[in-house]
Amino acid sequence: MNLKIITTILLAFSLLLINKVNAQDVYAGKNTKVEKDISADFPFESKFINLGTDTVHYVESGEGDPVILLHGLPANAYLWRNIIPNIDSNKKVIALDFLGFGKSSFPKDRNVSVEVQYKMLTDFIESKQLKNVTLFIQDIGSLVGMLYAIREPQNVKGIALFEAPFMSAEVMYDQLPFSFRAFMKLTRSKKGNEKWMVKKNFAGKKLAVNFFTGRKLPKEAYKFYTEPWNEEERRYAITNGPDPAVLSYTKGKGESDFSTLLDTISNGMKETQIPILYFYAKKGLVNRKKAVEYAKENFKNATYVYLGKGKHFLTESHPKQMSQKFNFWFKKL
Repeated sequence: MNLKIITTILLAFSLLLINKVNAQDVYAGKNTKVEKDISADFPFESKFINLGTDTVHYVESGEGDPVILLHGLPANAYLWRNIIPNIDSNKKVIALDFLGFGKSSFPKDRNVSVEVQYKMLTDFIESKQLKNVTLFIQDIGSLVGMLYAIREPQNVKGIALFEAPFMSAEVMYDQLPFSFRAFMKLTRSKKGNEKWMVKKNFAGKKLAVNFFTGRKLPKEAYKFYTEPWNEEERRYAITNGPDPAVLSYTKGKGESDFSTLLDTISNGMKETQIPILYFYAKKGLVNRKKAVEYAKENFKNATYVYLGKGKHFLTESHPKQMSQKFNFWFKKL
């Protein structure tokens, strides 16, 4: 066999071996499967608060220092149903719906940008007079939550996060799975985004819910995720929010409002001394192996928890483990 060919094969094998070792290091520990008997019930009293012209829906439980739970896309407060009752001892746990999501109102101008949601959150915190808050955040919720931690660190006790875009645009795009990148290309234009999110109601399909949860939900659970999107007008809440799909134009290397936002957040998260609890799974959706490596290289004051197998809605696969780890971490804050 040609020496050049042999050298190439050996090099490829070496790289494969290195990647396998690195993956084992990132996903060290028991590869826990999805928990059994995950409840579909949402036994919480809905509460509403008027903030200017908007109405925000939320649920709360417990007394003590506040823990604010911020959901991602395309979810709502239902995402946290199995976390709330398991962490509310000695804490006031609040899960809210972002504007346009769940039971919160949708602004008439359809503007649900990160800055609009950020103002809603700050107004909510001020109205409720919440001090020394801990943020438990995911996806879009993590964008808003991390901005709050960066801008108002004096009022943040800790940050627990998962499936969160805390890295630079290039790193984020580079580590996304092929399926996500392919869908980004379909929705990166206004026309494509409206076609899939509004006309085809992608977020309101059971298939989409299962894609994000990584498991088939019980029948009674689907309505909580899909019914908010029955009204066509509200589906614009998805198209008019933060749009990671624009990264696909330049593979994360170009300029856009979203990449600028990620730069602000990634720089702030590198500098913060606020305690961080980072949950991740194999293989995740927004946070794959490179994202975990990035976090371990850049977070200054972090605790890392590998949950096992999971997708995007990790509270749908490991709620008990996440609650236990959160409570243990919170005690030490």
